Amino acid sequence: MSTTALAKHFDIPSQSLFNFLTEKSWIEKIDKNWRLTGKGEFEGGEYIQSQKFGEYIGWPKSIIEHAIFQELLEIPLNVEALGKRFDIGSHRFNALLAELGWQSRFHKGWTITPLGKDLGGIEKEHPESGVPYTVWPRDILNQPGLEYALEQLSGSEQSTDTSVNTKDKSSNHEQQTALNFSKKINLAGRDGHPTTNQEHQQVCNWLYLMSVVHAYRWPLADQTMGYCDFYLPHANLHIECWPLHEEAASISQKLLRIDHYKKQQLAFLELKSEDLNRLDSVLPKLLLKHGITVY
Repeated sequence: MSTTALAKHFDIPSQSLFNFLTEKSWIEKIDKNWRLTGKGEFEGGEYIQSQKFGEYIGWPKSIIEHAIFQELLEIPLNVEALGKRFDIGSHRFNALLAELGWQSRFHKGWTITPLGKDLGGIEKEHPESGVPYTVWPRDILNQPGLEYALEQLSGSEQSTDTSVNTKDKSSNHEQQTALNFSKKINLAGRDGHPTTNQEHQQVCNWLYLMSVVHAYRWPLADQTMGYCDFYLPHANLHIECWPLHEEAASISQKLLRIDHYKKQQLAFLELKSEDLNRLDSVLPKLLLKHGITVY
């Protein structure tokens, strides 16, 4: 198996494994290519020729039982590595850990809190800038509070009804979905806003974690225009989202609002369906144009 496949088996970033094997003197990089050391060859590494990938280092499947990898799994992970598992950028994952009370912002970095320390978090310092940051044990992802938050951030449907148990809610949800496909489901955001679809939930969660004050379904002064999807009062900015699936009446009303913004010279931005899947890279740039800095 390749080193990348080995990393996938252990559920870690491939670069982390390459770095680890380099530290253990199993491999080394020569002229931008990875080469086996004598120790790496002794442990079973060999060169594999592939028409598609060229030459790469391969390992016997039995290598996964090697004691060295237990040490690897005990190495704390930084926020970037944790966030990559869920396609969440490091800025937003840091904000999530802060919201949970596990770390606190300190100038341009993050410091551990007593609660975060109890959960195994460790505070470190960048060797050059001195900016503090945190690293976490792998099992932090099994903490119920973080698990629930990640479900919300991934757009998983969350019922707002807490009066019935999970099994009953699941059964009721399946029955309702089977009987009424057009019924809108309320999805609670991290800030409590009862959003009407997963795309709105994701935007709401993003704005909340990035500490951007916002209103959801904000009524325009001209009542005939209805409600904009989001409104950011600090910039008087209206946000309209374009989910992949939207009712014709809703699309028509949204187009009228956009025309209204243009005529009245009101600040607005649109989030297309493809933007909604990459908010970490799209929204900061769009908001910066309106004077809102999140990073």
